[in-house]
Amino acid sequence: MKTPGQNRSRERGVGTLKYERLYIDEIDDAEMLAKRAEDYRIEYNEIRPHEALVWNRPRKVHLGLTDPTITTFQSTESLPTS
Repeated sequence: MKTPGQNRSRERGVGTLKYERLYIDEIDDAEMLAKRAEDYRIEYNEIRPHEALVWNRPRKVHLGLTDPTITTFQSTESLPTS
C-alpha cells in the first residue's frame, strides 16, 4: 500500500542521492550516472547505519541478520575528566 509517508521517504532518499553523489561534480554520461547511483545504493543499504533502525544497516535487517530494535553500533563512551 502506498502512503504519503512512503512517498516522502523515497523523495528524501532521491534528494540525498543528488546532493551526496550527483551534484558533487560533472557527470559526463549515463554510465557514470548509473555508477554513482549504484555506489550510493550500496553505501546506503550496506555500509551506513540508520538511526531509524537503531543504528543497524538496512540490508542486515532485511535479511534477518540483526534485530532492528537492538543496536549493533559500536561507540565509545566519553566520560568527563573533571
